[in-house]
Amino acid sequence: MKKLAILLSAFAVLIAGAGTAAADTRSVYTISDIPVDKTANTTREAEAQAFAEAKIVGLRRLINKLTLPEDRGRLGEDFYSFANANELATAVDVDDERRSTTVYRANLSVVYNPIRLRAQLQQRGVPFVDQQSVLSLMAPVSDSALMIEDWREAWPSANNGALNPYVTGLSAYTSASDWAAVRSEVSAVRASNAIIAELLGSEGGYSVRLTRLTASGPTAIGQTARVPTLEDAVIAATAYLDATWKQQSVIRGDEAQTDSFATVRYTNLAAWNRLRSAISNSPLISGFQVNAIARDGAIVSFRHAGSDERLISELSQRGVVVSSSPSGWILQLAGAGRL
Repeated sequence: MKKLAILLSAFAVLIAGAGTAAADTRSVYTISDIPVDKTANTTREAEAQAFAEAKIVGLRRLINKLTLPEDRGRLGEDFYSFANANELATAVDVDDERRSTTVYRANLSVVYNPIRLRAQLQQRGVPFVDQQSVLSLMAPVSDSALMIEDWREAWPSANNGALNPYVTGLSAYTSASDWAAVRSEVSAVRASNAIIAELLGSEGGYSVRLTRLTASGPTAIGQTARVPTLEDAVIAATAYLDATWKQQSVIRGDEAQTDSFATVRYTNLAAWNRLRSAISNSPLISGFQVNAIARDGAIVSFRHAGSDERLISELSQRGVVVSSSPSGWILQLAGAGRL
């Protein structure tokens, strides 16, 4: 690789995509589809009670979304009081509203303040993850020809607010599909990987086997518990993916922090942008800096939490292959080959 030269442009590209990051944060901190049904002396009183209840219900759902069960127990019931929920909520959106002189019914969405919530969780010593994983292409599959269409139709087109967001594929895949089979649609939806969601069992006892496909090959994610319906199976699979992401990404106060240098190899600006984004946006990485850059490579430095193996696994999910050399780590896009 040619001698690396420091370029001011390297630092300019680091701010690219900031608007998208802000939008993603809002979607993570928005809890939707909260049904309310309140009766009071007046419709205004019923509406106020409904909004108050939605803020509390939404806060519980948000905490379940951002934290692991073993950690959220540190939060006392005072955390879920109306006073605190009201302080943390920034907006309430209304859908499907129906009211009479004494009744208020609606589906509500509540948006919470990320800065205030982060501060409270940190003050109470509760680890959390509010950064989304990279976008995945969801590929529902089944060995049953009778079930496959129902299984595919059970999935939403997307779940943008989830910690492990996905877009459901339009093409038909099978449990034997490999990266070559999914690559075109993965690229079309701007995803970084595909998830094969294989339906197992039968009515009254469905489970889902989840496998992630990247250019590096397949990686088993796990299998959900059995549930009675296809709709429940979708919910279980989505929750399983989010829980796996939290377990992989949560950083605890006693975890080791390692300062690292790496050589990033690429063939063009688009590949560099993908690599830079994947590395700097990893929840395990902080203090990412570009120290030197050239046409076909860069030297970067960063601090990462936890073991090297954990970071390598997380970057692999983002389509980044990590290898070793006498001079340190080498990072490049999966499937790019050696430069």
